[in-house]
Amino acid sequence: MKPEFEYTLEETKEYINKLQGALSRIADKKDKTDEDIRLEGEMIVTLDRLKNYYEDVKPIRQTIENRSLTGAGGLHGSRTDARPFALQSPTDKKDYQSLFGNAGYQWEDKQSSFFDAVFSGRHHPGLIKNTAMTESIGSGGGFLITAEYAAKIHAVSLENEIVMPRAFVQPMRSDETKIPAMDIGSHASNLYGGFTASYVSETGTITEQNPKTRQMTLSAKKLTGLLRFSAELVADVPGGEGQIINICGKGLSWYRDKAFLKGTGAGQPLGILNSPALIAVSKVSGQGKTVVYENLTEMMGRMHAGSFKNSVWVCHQSTIPSLLRLSIAVGTGGEHVKVLNESNGSFTMLTRPVVFTEKTESLGTQGDILLVDFSQYCIGLRSEMRFDMSIHVGFTTDELYARLIERHDGQPLWDEPLTLEDGSTTVSPFVALESR
Repeated sequence: MKPEFEYTLEETKEYINKLQGALSRIADKKDKTDEDIRLEGEMIVTLDRLKNYYEDVKPIRQTIENRSLTGAGGLHGSRTDARPFALQSPTDKKDYQSLFGNAGYQWEDKQSSFFDAVFSGRHHPGLIKNTAMTESIGSGGGFLITAEYAAKIHAVSLENEIVMPRAFVQPMRSDETKIPAMDIGSHASNLYGGFTASYVSETGTITEQNPKTRQMTLSAKKLTGLLRFSAELVADVPGGEGQIINICGKGLSWYRDKAFLKGTGAGQPLGILNSPALIAVSKVSGQGKTVVYENLTEMMGRMHAGSFKNSVWVCHQSTIPSLLRLSIAVGTGGEHVKVLNESNGSFTMLTRPVVFTEKTESLGTQGDILLVDFSQYCIGLRSEMRFDMSIHVGFTTDELYARLIERHDGQPLWDEPLTLEDGSTTVSPFVALESR
């Protein structure tokens, strides 16, 4: 074994995976010899040392190795400072490689696929139990999904999601991570929770202020998805594998979006509809269970000016008929100008993009129409996914049951609406129309 500093990141990770595989094989033995016990102890010590070394030097070695591959300026110029597990802005890439780099273990068996090994029901030395790499949920069960398949599932999910591509994303190394944030406060008295400024004479006294900061804690919540397959589908994994990835990816995107939009924050992410920063615009007197033009203009008036360029309308699908009937009368006997406009399959409303979804609330309920700046929302995402399978539940119908487990969290960056300089008007990056 070479000294640690002579290993590249890839070599270190590969050696960690091999040690974990060897430990798994020893753990599965029914009758351990004294030599097995001795080797197991030595490997555990070596594995812990390598893991600590890998995490400690990873940011430094990653930068060095990236520069050696791409040159001093890198392939992307100003993006050479981006590194795995760094906070990704709304405009940064959110693919698995950008978020986690080479985190996760690799599947070395070239003769069979990961899913083939899981569904076989037999022991495979390449499969790594969840308990081998997770710090606080040893009873969670399931096999860690390889980086290759996790990246594919994530790619399908990301393609179908509303919130994550437009939000901040913080890759998480552990169950919790803290994000610094500012108190919103009131511009009638200060900015950013405490900053003030004033004009003074040459020798005048400057008033000191200390802006108030707060820490927002992202704590990974466990999302579990249950899948059911026929034995015929699984029997031909090369054909069924793509379907499994597609179902897992689209399922993740659906439930993550739903949680980020209207999660309660209790055992799940805090969604925008339950955010203390949400502003609900009042309905027009007598309007009934519909949408009127005044609703939209009032909502735009409550959108924070700094968030307007990033804002999108998120509308429940049941609002489409009402929105299509909306128009602006132009004079007596004049034509009507449509409010909802379409171009090449994309919709806009009052210049802002429109996303239709079933993941909010239906027509007439608060949240049926939202005007949102998702760049003011932050998501924490763990790299590990887990996959487990059972033949017992569906034994009589010749079906297999599987579960996919991922951990993540999400919270708005604002803890309250902002009061403007006039002392009375409140604005927010999250605006809804109240129930009717």
